[in-house]
Amino acid sequence: MTICRWLLLLIVIVQAGAASAVQASKANEQSTIARWTGEKICEMGVDAFYALSDPELKTMFERDTSMRYEDIPATPNDQERARITGQLMGYLMAACPEQLENYKNR
Repeated sequence: MTICRWLLLLIVIVQAGAASAVQASKANEQSTIARWTGEKICEMGVDAFYALSDPELKTMFERDTSMRYEDIPATPNDQERARITGQLMGYLMAACPEQLENYKNR
């Protein structure tokens, strides 16, 4: 192979690795969002949690996690929404099943 082909192959490998790392990071962030939300719903109840103002949520989220509140996707795509919702419902089912019904009925 010529040097150009090796460089092209190297660039493709590096880009694929970077994309994979971004996806893993997003999955970790989505897991953090779901777990934190589930913990707060279990502590406070569904209605009290969803009654919080954005400034209150921001303060709590940033205090309790290593993420910024702005990292939460405002308009998640279908895959992000499904992953976060699925993990949240799994957490509620395991930790506080009485709140799961309240969450589903919200």
